[in-house]
Formats: sequence, C-alpha cells, structure tokens
Amino acid sequence: MTITLRPILAALLAIAFTACNNKPDKPAVGQSDISKQVIDEHFRYLNDHDLKSLVAQYDDKAKITTSDWDGENMGKQGADQIFHQLFYVSPDAKYLVDNIINNDSTVVVEYDVIGLKEKAGSPIRYDLRNCSIFRIKGDKITGEATYSNSRLYHNR
Repeated sequence: MTITLRPILAALLAIAFTACNNKPDKPAVGQSDISKQVIDEHFRYLNDHDLKSLVAQYDDKAKITTSDWDGENMGKQGADQIFHQLFYVSPDAKYLVDNIINNDSTVVVEYDVIGLKEKAGSPIRYDLRNCSIFRIKGDKITGEATYSNSRLYHNR
C-alpha cells in the first residue's frame, strides 16, 4: 500500500511546487488608473510650465471650455492658445491640487492657482479656486471644462 502512495505523493508534490512557481499575470491596467496618471502628469506639466507636454495630452478634437475665455477652444491648438496665455500672464503660477474624484473616463479636480499677476505696472499676488472636469479616453484628454470661483479670488 505504501508503494502505491509514493507515486501519488510525488505527483502531488510536483504539482504543488509547479503551482507555487507560476507567476501571476500582471493585472490589466484599467481606465481609472490611466486617467489618474494623465491627471497627475497634467498638473506636473502645469507646475513645470511645460507647454509642449501639456498640449500633447489633448486629443485633436478635444473640446476645451473655461470661465476665463469666451466660447470654446478645440484640440491641441486650443490647448496651446490657452496655456500659452496663462503662462504669459502669470509665469510663476503654481497649481495646488487638493481633491480628485476619478470615475474612469471622467475626472473632477479641485485646486488652487497661486502666483503673481501684473496689474497697473506692479505685480500682485493672487489665489484662485478652480474646478476642472476632464473627459479622458485612453491616455488623451478629450474634453475639459474649467470653472473659477471669483468670490475666492484674493489679491494680496
């Protein structure tokens, strides 16, 4: 009886050893993780004033609206126009994110923009509260709507 158990035990031991050595497949990266990465990079590029990298994040047909501009801008060209102007007006602006709500392809970001702005020949410090809603498909921003709370716009 012990002679027949040995081959069975050896087979079970070999199966267990093989199962322990199998590496699990990497989990597929979900859209939620991709969206988070896009937004993290977006705000890093904003703080670095990296216009080229910011513009590259946008889809060619992205719809971009903001309470600071009339109408809407489209695609990479629209993003270039908006961010070029923002960086020109306030070259030291910092974007401080304090809340992100990520729902796969829609990401809502609440943040403050602080910096210096030229007014009447002398710079003034400002703090502006913003909320942006991003639509993301794959690793591209397909839409962005940014809203500013002018009541929380503080000149110092």
